[in-house]
Amino acid sequence: MRRILFVVTWLTCSAHSSSQARTLVLDGALSSSFHIKDTAVIAAPSDQGGIEDFTYHLVPPPSAMSKTSKQTISNYRHTTMPPPTSTQERTDAYGNRILELKWKAPSGEIKIVSEYDVKASVEFVLVPSTAPYPVQTGALPADVARYLKPSEQVQSEDQSIKDLSAELVKGAKTEGEAVTRIMHWIVDHLHYTLEPAGYDALTTKREGKGNCQNYSHLTMALLRAAGIPARLVRGRTLGKSWEVDEDNGKRRWTAKWGEGRHAWLEVYYPDQGWLMYDSQAYHQFVSTRFIRIEVGPDNKAVHTDGLILWATRGSARPKILDVHVETDFTQDKDIVKAQKSESTPKNLIYAVALVAVPTAAPTVVPVPAPPPVIAKPIPSPAVPIPPTPPVVAPVPPAPVPPPMVAAPAPPSQPLKPESFTFPIAFGNLEFPREIRLFEPVKTSGKGQYSLEQNYMVETAEYVTGDTLYAQAFEVDQPMLLTDLSLALHRFGGESGELWIELYEDNDGPSTLVIRSRPVQSAAIRTPANRYEWVPFSFEGSKTIVKENRRYWIILKFTGDPIINWFYTYGKVVSPEDGTRATLAKKVVWNQILNNEFNFRLRGLIKE
Repeated sequence: MRRILFVVTWLTCSAHSSSQARTLVLDGALSSSFHIKDTAVIAAPSDQGGIEDFTYHLVPPPSAMSKTSKQTISNYRHTTMPPPTSTQERTDAYGNRILELKWKAPSGEIKIVSEYDVKASVEFVLVPSTAPYPVQTGALPADVARYLKPSEQVQSEDQSIKDLSAELVKGAKTEGEAVTRIMHWIVDHLHYTLEPAGYDALTTKREGKGNCQNYSHLTMALLRAAGIPARLVRGRTLGKSWEVDEDNGKRRWTAKWGEGRHAWLEVYYPDQGWLMYDSQAYHQFVSTRFIRIEVGPDNKAVHTDGLILWATRGSARPKILDVHVETDFTQDKDIVKAQKSESTPKNLIYAVALVAVPTAAPTVVPVPAPPPVIAKPIPSPAVPIPPTPPVVAPVPPAPVPPPMVAAPAPPSQPLKPESFTFPIAFGNLEFPREIRLFEPVKTSGKGQYSLEQNYMVETAEYVTGDTLYAQAFEVDQPMLLTDLSLALHRFGGESGELWIELYEDNDGPSTLVIRSRPVQSAAIRTPANRYEWVPFSFEGSKTIVKENRRYWIILKFTGDPIINWFYTYGKVVSPEDGTRATLAKKVVWNQILNNEFNFRLRGLIKE
């Protein structure tokens, strides 16, 4: 049996010299208006004891505003079929408005539809802050100070969290500086996965990876340990992208999120109020594709929107038939430029300029200068004339030795395929095989059960249309390529075939290196809601991928296949500008995506 060694770290992350990982400080504005229609269809069984009581929770999104981001909600309403037996409204301890829709002994389908209009905007303006660090916590309002306390998923009292936080903020003079140091550490030390081992801050710190909950919980734990109030925001993201123009269109940074549940956070500044952050990518703002729904100390405290409760005397459980969101944009503008860039952190983030403004210094009254003193002229002493020096014959220059000429380097030996014997596989390897939108059923005993929506989203691009996508990789030693797999799902289309083309780099794909063997579209059979590795073979081509060079993967096709390629938020193994897109009819590789497609290279290296 051949051994396969999975070595993710062998894909080096050195970026192109023109694109170092950094902070892009933005200028301009985002402005959007859209209508949201959120639908859930659930079947209540009549067998297995039936369901005695069924409750569905809705949390109407509130209007909200910070110094940079604004969300205005209007025309909220909900409809149900059949009508609920009762509807109760309450406000929880964190100010979230909650609607409880209850049915007695339901049977058959229950349909719940909530709708509302959203106007969202972001102004990328300078945010001046005079907030010093440490924060004067004793002066904070009570409803803010409670977000300094540890919670079940934000273990800010843990000694390892406290030690790390103290190390990160040591010497910080302003709150903005302390917050930025923590945010930079988070984005450089975590990578994204949709299926983490747990969601709390300590698990996240130990594992070094997680989803949006993990990023938010660990960030909040470090902030609270540093005496900085932070709270979780639970909402949803829309799948529409927006762009940042850098260097007059030479580079177009494209930010896109999957359609679904999302968590981010807010940080309190005494002079600015709550500022919005997404520690995966956005500092001091969130985009107009984010809908803020509920806030609280952690996700377990605010997981109410879409929560299902039921009671049964048997084993009956409701069946989720459909959950989806429809978005209709009536206006959308993104006029955003990168006004400057900063050299930190290692991974790319977008930010608003947050400037520490010093407190006013005492006024100093200038003292007029005394009148100038005019010195009386002093006669100069007589200067003796030196004697004429003797004539000296010139000394001939010393001979210059000839320049040293380096001996020519011995010619590099050609790489021989037969010298590659050790099998290896690497790439962006983690993705969920199945898209599950709900957590496992929980029970509180005595026939009481609950089911809540999770944060898993289908982050994938339709890659058999009019747009070409390219994914980069680099290796740190030569490799004989045998096959390359992509995480794909086929929705339809029986005719045609697909193949991979591998390209050399010139700030984007340039010269074709090799084509894989084709795969018939009809041979790609992926079950519903599942993504699978689809291998493309290079066996027999004797293609050697050279070290410290960038290569690009492009999927090509014929016929009518409908294929999605799964991607991960951020970058796991490739450079920050290592995922590109272009129109197939007008190839210009200047569109850079904020994600990384899932791929797996397999081959042989020298032992």
